Amino acid sequence: MASALHPQTLLALDYGEVALPPEYGYPLRVRVPTKLGFKNPKHIVEIFVSNDNPGGYWEDQGYNWFSGI
Repeated sequence: MASALHPQTLLALDYGEVALPPEYGYPLRVRVPTKLGFKNPKHIVEIFVSNDNPGGYWEDQGYNWFSGI
C-alpha cells in the first residue's frame, strides 16, 4: 500500500499528448520508481487494492517481496 500511495508512483495513459504505443505499455503503464526494475509491471491485466500480500511471479521464484524502499 505504501508503494501504491508513494508520490512518485504513477499510472500513465499517454506520453505528452499522444496515447502510449504498445512498446511502452499501451493502454496503461505503471511506474513505481521506489522498486527495482524487475518489480515494475510490463503489461497490466488487472488492478486491485489489498492490505494482504498476494505474492506474485518473482516471489514464487524465490525473490523477496519488497525489493525497494
